[in-house]
Amino acid sequence: MKSKSTELEQRYLILLKQDATSLIKRVDERRDVYMETFSLKRDRSVFMWIFKSRYSKSTMFDLSHYPIEIIELADDFYAEADELYWYLMNTQDMPNTIENEVIRLIHHLKNKHNTLCAYIDAQLAGEDLSQITDTDKSFYLEGEEQMVESGEVTPDELMSFEVDTSYLEELGQAEEDNDV
Repeated sequence: MKSKSTELEQRYLILLKQDATSLIKRVDERRDVYMETFSLKRDRSVFMWIFKSRYSKSTMFDLSHYPIEIIELADDFYAEADELYWYLMNTQDMPNTIENEVIRLIHHLKNKHNTLCAYIDAQLAGEDLSQITDTDKSFYLEGEEQMVESGEVTPDELMSFEVDTSYLEELGQAEEDNDV
């Protein structure tokens, strides 16, 4: 099916998709490098380069070339990326906790990226956006899916759940005592 979008709208959509794809690749593929740099040096400047995107420089005029659904999905994707960036720039967590949180947030970011790209591809192909099913499959650890389905917690509550890691400090102290 031929796209109903003008050539200019198609160009904006392709640029958005390329920017989002570039961001997700840097965040995911360079994770080991920036996590090692952060863990060893506590240098947060590396995050500025990892999370750099053209979307942050987009104007209202630029965004007006997108369908409403894509504007909302792009905002959702970049808000999730910003949440990860904010976490990394401000966390005082221990390295293992940071690594686990980064893996979890990258998983959510990938799902949002997949959904955004599916909508962009559908728009470029001239398909009806209302027929697309949401490709964002939430990431649950063992037992969490049942908690959500039973109404015990909401997915947002799971996202903000903090793990008690005080036992790690005790474990580290015990290992130090054994080394003496």
